[in-house]
Amino acid sequence: MKKTRKKLRIRGFILFFLVLYLIAMIVYYILKMPIKNIVVKDNKLVTEKQIIDVINIDETTPLFKINSHALRKKLKKNIPLINDCKIKANIFGKVTITVKENKIIYYDLRDDKLVLSNGAKIEDDKKYLGYPTLVNYVPSDIIEAFVKGFSKIDNNVIMMISEIEYSPDRYNDTIIDSERFILRMNDGNKVYINIVNIEKLNKYQTIYATVGSGGILYLDSSSKNYIFKTKEEAPKEEDTSEDKLQPEDE
Repeated sequence: MKKTRKKLRIRGFILFFLVLYLIAMIVYYILKMPIKNIVVKDNKLVTEKQIIDVINIDETTPLFKINSHALRKKLKKNIPLINDCKIKANIFGKVTITVKENKIIYYDLRDDKLVLSNGAKIEDDKKYLGYPTLVNYVPSDIIEAFVKGFSKIDNNVIMMISEIEYSPDRYNDTIIDSERFILRMNDGNKVYINIVNIEKLNKYQTIYATVGSGGILYLDSSSKNYIFKTKEEAPKEEDTSEDKLQPEDE
């Protein structure tokens, strides 16, 4: 019985050291393993090269040196177009960077910068084209609310806008609506919109299919209806009679 127990102990020790050796080899393999490939996903405005240049990792970087939290902070700090990102590395040496970008929503003519959906601004290097231009000054509190609302507009609608002009609604010397804007569309229409109703712009393509181009569209009312006036009716802009009201498509 003593010999049997002794053999079992020896076998147990051998098995223990084999498992320990195996774990040590796996840890050593992981520590020494270099990054084999880097995959960037969901990026549209930011290039893969921009991201890799900022995080400064390549195929010579050991996998264990990947600090996801630190790299995420570095990317957000150095690339304003990145709203957030997730960085994952697996034991096979693959690093996946999934990006959530801020939208570019318009170009500010006054300071020659592009404005992002989070309110940040980036230099206009003429790389990103087709965005509407804000042509005049807007008070800081109003522009902050405008950016927040405008960031919810579909990109395909934003790209249909040529110019944005801040234009408070006045009656004589009294400001009736301090949050009103005029949008000049690429199709020739002019759209009146205010911040409280700004998400109505997401219906613009549907409305356009009904009214066509070359007129004035009023979306600055709390009513579920909209007003559209043709070029011939444009001089009578203050006429908002009921026969001009048309229901918005649901």
